[in-house]
Amino acid sequence: MPDIMFVLPVRGGSGGAHSVMQEVTALRNIGINARVLVNEQNVASFKAVYSRFEWTKEGVISFSGPRHLGEIAKNADVVVATTNTSVHSVAEAIRETKAKFRTAYYVQDYEPLFYEAGTINHRLAVSSFGILQNCTYFAKTRWLCDIVHATHGHDVRRVVPSIDHSIYFPCRPDLAEVPVVTAMIRPPTPRRAPRRTAALLARITSGEFGPMRVRAFGASQEDLHEHGLVLPDMVEVAGILNQTDVSELLRETDFFIDLSDYQAFGRTAAEAMACGAITIAPVLGGASDFIDNGINSFLVNTGNPTEITATLNRMFSMSDKEKNTMRYAAMEAVAGYTPVRAAISELHALGFI
Repeated sequence: MPDIMFVLPVRGGSGGAHSVMQEVTALRNIGINARVLVNEQNVASFKAVYSRFEWTKEGVISFSGPRHLGEIAKNADVVVATTNTSVHSVAEAIRETKAKFRTAYYVQDYEPLFYEAGTINHRLAVSSFGILQNCTYFAKTRWLCDIVHATHGHDVRRVVPSIDHSIYFPCRPDLAEVPVVTAMIRPPTPRRAPRRTAALLARITSGEFGPMRVRAFGASQEDLHEHGLVLPDMVEVAGILNQTDVSELLRETDFFIDLSDYQAFGRTAAEAMACGAITIAPVLGGASDFIDNGINSFLVNTGNPTEITATLNRMFSMSDKEKNTMRYAAMEAVAGYTPVRAAISELHALGFI
């Protein structure tokens, strides 16, 4: 069986890390020797975040630097980078240890967009697409495949996204008498448009669209205050949640709103749909892979306030019959995003089957 190592030097908790952990779990369950390499600064946090996966005790391995990474991975069939920094670590590991393993880059987002052009971090993110020889690139959305091909000339293999349906599932047969609106707000991340989101939540709680119960997660009150964001008292701030808590919140949600500038995939929107929520997501990015606008949820140009308002009016004015029809279509749209399908698609992308 193939020996695959994913290099994931993060604390855990991001959508990309969730993807890798779900898919490595599925790979291991079908007999693949798949493991995750985490840098020693983050490994304790990472294991704590993903403690619900029992295999992390032996399957998450700490590395102290590129040379150590190369020594750990020297017998792997393929080493998969998952962030731009991990690409550089893998490249340096090969240089320092002369390791012969194949390389791949699981492109979770187009990371040059994270940084201001001309900065060191931006240059590192751009160069990550040119330093691994004979690298296999794969990504989960057409948007990511297209942007990498257009910008860097690489053919990018498209794989199936994954949702953990063991925790993201519908469990409420009826719509709430007072609709529940949920949004994620992340103050430190400008591309997630926290101020735009906060302003919209204020409009919703004002009664502009009718009576609503409004909830937000992704930041504590202290985080909001630190970044100069004030939410109305009527917004229930759930704070920073783990995956299980997010799933419980989404199962009680009628409408989920993501006003990010773009989403490379749109994980939380897809997870909300899996829980039976109708979703608004940005038209820019990967959400169009699973959202058929106006049929199973809504896509919106999040930079256009008039379009946002029109979409909200349309969504909130639907009849119960229309809402239920859309809810069922939303659940159906993402039902095939299983970790096993994702894992098998990655084996195809890597040439093992």
